Amino acid sequence: MKKQVHLQVKVCQVEVEEGAESVLLPFTTTPELPGDAVVEWRDSKDRKVHVFENGSDQPEEQDQFYRNRTKMNEDLLNTGDLSLVLRRPTKRDSREYRCRVWRKGELLRMKTVHLKVKVCLSVHLSSLHLSSVHLSSVSSAATVQVQNQPEDIRTRSSSTDPTPLIDDQSV
Repeated sequence: MKKQVHLQVKVCQVEVEEGAESVLLPFTTTPELPGDAVVEWRDSKDRKVHVFENGSDQPEEQDQFYRNRTKMNEDLLNTGDLSLVLRRPTKRDSREYRCRVWRKGELLRMKTVHLKVKVCLSVHLSSLHLSSVHLSSVSSAATVQVQNQPEDIRTRSSSTDPTPLIDDQSV
């Protein structure tokens, strides 16, 4: 008689602002993993993000998009800390990442992390002397439309009259 096991997996979500030095995709499991285990991070496009095999990183296995941008801890199999550091995250890095730990074709551990890289936009209206700024976002692209409408202070309607007070009486 075979036992059937049902596992429920929760997806971890990490958010970071674009321009950050790095972001940590966390994965901590039980320590003392087998020395011949393979740790492989892949993205949702099935590109190899980072590979650790035979006791060391395997940069030649890495997709070019991630080359020189990832790092894992030194003693990861003994500590169980399989977290991945991704350097210089951009909006293009926003996606799901999956870490799998294999040994002789058998899946030992797995974790999925969803990374969201937020793009921040700041506009200083006071220094630009602009009357309006319109922001719109379509999918992953942001558009800024700026309308510069200089205003003549003499024709402005306001509750405060900018004209200096003049004394009608002669001295």
